[in-house]
Amino acid sequence: MLVTLDQMKAYLNIDLADTNHDAFLQEQIVIVSEAIEGYCGRVFSEGTYTQIFHVDEFNNALGDKLTAFHYPVISVTSVTAQPDSLVIPPTEYRIQKTKGLLTRVLNGSRRSWAQGATSFEVVYTAGFVIIPAVIRQVVYSLVSANHNKQQAGISLDFGNDVQSISIPGTLTVNFDYTLQANDRSTAFGMIIGQYSNTLDPFRSERTILGSVEEHYVE
Repeated sequence: MLVTLDQMKAYLNIDLADTNHDAFLQEQIVIVSEAIEGYCGRVFSEGTYTQIFHVDEFNNALGDKLTAFHYPVISVTSVTAQPDSLVIPPTEYRIQKTKGLLTRVLNGSRRSWAQGATSFEVVYTAGFVIIPAVIRQVVYSLVSANHNKQQAGISLDFGNDVQSISIPGTLTVNFDYTLQANDRSTAFGMIIGQYSNTLDPFRSERTILGSVEEHYVE
């Protein structure tokens, strides 16, 4: 989750001892967090991963860089070349942590990772120790909006710009002014709504090739 339940309750000014809203808020935090990470194509929280790069899936064009699926890279535990289980020492590669790139070097010069190997197993830790403040604010805003709808008895299917018009003693009508068509045209748009532009700078721009795809990462 991109924020904790306690952080969310503090944002909403709900006493931490008050558990009446916990189940709803917890579920909403999970939904919104998954939608944000799905839209951005990356995992933000710190985690340790094992990623396999199969040389033959790069059509002999692996080059001198391995691209970690998760980033920013915090540290690399090991790089092992197959078929000989040869451990590549840290002196033979450079890490661009922000971009998640491992560049192969030998005696100060770049070299191809593909030379003499069939695959590489990279064990590394990546993500943010502290979730970026902008990401946390988006979670707060979206969960808060849904919490307010629930408290007002408004369906969560309504968008983020809902206004209620009441005729005392007669009826109450809720109008949804959200641009639903635009929301539907964007992946996860019905959840993240108007915050897609805020999230765009955090989206993964890497080209996914061969074993860089997520299902090669444990």
